[in-house]
Amino acid sequence: MSIKELMKTRWTVESDRITIYPYGWYFVVSVILAVLLIGFTIAVYIMEPYSFAHTMTILTPFFVAFLALFFANGYTHIVFDNTSFTMTKKWLGIIPVVTKSFDQLHGINVMRQSTGGFNFRMYPKDNKFGKGIALSSYYTKDSHPNCVAFTSEVIPLIHKYLDMSSPLTEQKEIITEYQYFTESNGIYTYKQRRVGMIIFAIACLALGIHEMTPYAYFQDKNDLVRFLFIVGPLLFALIFLNAMFMTITFDTKNRMVEKKSPARLGNLKMPFEYFQNFHMIRKTTNGAYSGTEVHMIFHEPGAKNTKSMMIRQVQNTRKIDRLIDEIKSIMR
Repeated sequence: MSIKELMKTRWTVESDRITIYPYGWYFVVSVILAVLLIGFTIAVYIMEPYSFAHTMTILTPFFVAFLALFFANGYTHIVFDNTSFTMTKKWLGIIPVVTKSFDQLHGINVMRQSTGGFNFRMYPKDNKFGKGIALSSYYTKDSHPNCVAFTSEVIPLIHKYLDMSSPLTEQKEIITEYQYFTESNGIYTYKQRRVGMIIFAIACLALGIHEMTPYAYFQDKNDLVRFLFIVGPLLFALIFLNAMFMTITFDTKNRMVEKKSPARLGNLKMPFEYFQNFHMIRKTTNGAYSGTEVHMIFHEPGAKNTKSMMIRQVQNTRKIDRLIDEIKSIMR
């Protein structure tokens, strides 16, 4: 089996069961690690031949156990069993680490990374916009053959399983008071959070102006450093000021949504009819979750690519649900 075959998502479909193997990349990475460890072993032998035997006696069991466990991770799979109406994730292909009934599952959605690429994940109802459970490997484009096959063969069948076991759909709350929008003459304007941006803009302006005075912190530095500490803060101040005056409006009379800013950065105006779906981008900072960006995706008839409009970065599922429900209520 080639490296490409190992890296891509694999699955088997039986009469009442779907088994998905999304972690094939562990096989490839474990081989790379094995090569690096062999190289490390040879280097230790060349540099310290006398202490080699003692060192490797201690390290070899750890190396072997680590590589074996890492390799075995590639056998981790997710099973959708339509006889027991459960989804089970089996670590190493043996140990059940996650088991959820179908009525606890919200559905499959795309998890897009801020650095590019995406994969498909299953989200539970109690955390619809959280980390989710990976069902596929990462793709760089949606036209990848393995991605196309997965979306056409696997996802519809899983959603069919969920629909068969789901209870009657609960009636959605009719929204009469909006938390994220103000309304005037049929135009809904998104409420911007300006306090933080005002503070940062003032701080950057103050620093930039201070560095132009005789009392500058970097007065004794060379011209390039002084230039950077004058232009940099002023540039950031302009960015914050532009964000402060950015507006997002939903015109229900003309059925148009528009995002505009003084600097015309990210400006977009689209009819409601071009709206396709919401995309969530989970953001992390130094590995820690920092929020989820809510994007509206539009597609103009005849256009090759979709256009994205970021609405807001939100911290938890309840707030994301509320924001999406309000937008849907406005656009209905």
